[in-house]
Amino acid sequence: MKKDDLIRLMEARGGRITTKAAREAGFSNTLLALLEREGSVERETRGVYALTTVPLDTFAVIALRWPKAVFSHGSALYLHGLSDRVPARMDVTCPQGYQSPALLEEFPDTRIHTSVGKRFELGVQEGLSPTGTPIRLYDPERCICDLLRQRRQGKAELQLFSNVLNAYMRSKEKNLPKLARYADAFGLSDDLRRYTEVLS
Repeated sequence: MKKDDLIRLMEARGGRITTKAAREAGFSNTLLALLEREGSVERETRGVYALTTVPLDTFAVIALRWPKAVFSHGSALYLHGLSDRVPARMDVTCPQGYQSPALLEEFPDTRIHTSVGKRFELGVQEGLSPTGTPIRLYDPERCICDLLRQRRQGKAELQLFSNVLNAYMRSKEKNLPKLARYADAFGLSDDLRRYTEVLS
């Protein structure tokens, strides 16, 4: 049954699918509409459908609807387990010039940061949302550099930064050469050195 095949595909993708991905897999929009009428799936936003058994997951909805957005700052720190603060507002970074008014209309509390050229791509990795949908987010080293820049601008509290850096230093997955390389790329080497000396 085509319906069962589509449901299995959605289950393998964390319970969600875009109309584009469904079409590419050989399923019609009509089939999605039929599953919606039957109550098996629901439309979460334009072009994004979820199984009705799947919990709400804002990370997943944003990632599927706005694939150029990369989860960053507090949102990425939370996903990496470097911060226990559940994000009250989503943080995403988009390439400079990317227009996303619909994102702010649907999720008005979202903070949209911008980055240019190679800096935008620096540290992008694949990950999973809380319900298992593939998403793009910045790696821990990029998140720390973004936090360093916010500290320099007086936009990030010292306690948060200290907690994040301490958690990173305790992590078995830390990559200090990569962190130093990123800090150099963003002109933050002196800032990083100063904070690591204070914490050591």
